[in-house]
Amino acid sequence: MSARRMGSKDKIRKFLEEHVGEIVTTKELRKLTRISEYARRIRELRDDEGMQIFSHNDRADLKPGEYMLVSLERVPRFSHKIDKVQRARILERNGLTCAMCGATAGDPDPYTPGRKIRLHVDHINPDGLTVDENLRVLCNNCNEGRSNLAIPSAPNTLSILRQIRKLPRGEQARILEELRKKLEPKP
Repeated sequence: MSARRMGSKDKIRKFLEEHVGEIVTTKELRKLTRISEYARRIRELRDDEGMQIFSHNDRADLKPGEYMLVSLERVPRFSHKIDKVQRARILERNGLTCAMCGATAGDPDPYTPGRKIRLHVDHINPDGLTVDENLRVLCNNCNEGRSNLAIPSAPNTLSILRQIRKLPRGEQARILEELRKKLEPKP
């Protein structure tokens, strides 16, 4: 296959394999591929193909915008695909509730007015297997790491409901019974 007919991921793979142990810069990759999505292709090579491509996040001697293929040896990767049956099972198991903040799908998004919360099924251990024990439900904010940026000043109805939703169903039922007792009209 000629270099012109090669896809950008193939070009990056070949280039890195020719420069094992050498620092490769984003400038070189941009020039080679003529695309701006080279970082995505690097992630695909690392995550899907097990290439040992390091960046400044992995090695202190690399600067931002520098990469290094440390070895031609491939690291085995596990599939992180979650089929729709397993996704539905995990959402049901977790009560359609975020494991971190208690938000549910359709709640108002506190960080983006006018938008609603969406739920994701997330790997607890990102390098672990895609088994039920390693999966949890997170809202879009917790999954993106934004939920801890703002701390509510005082509890409100929504924050209390979120806390209750995080409890096991038996505890939720107990709270409901206590509220019924408290709020039922007295004869």
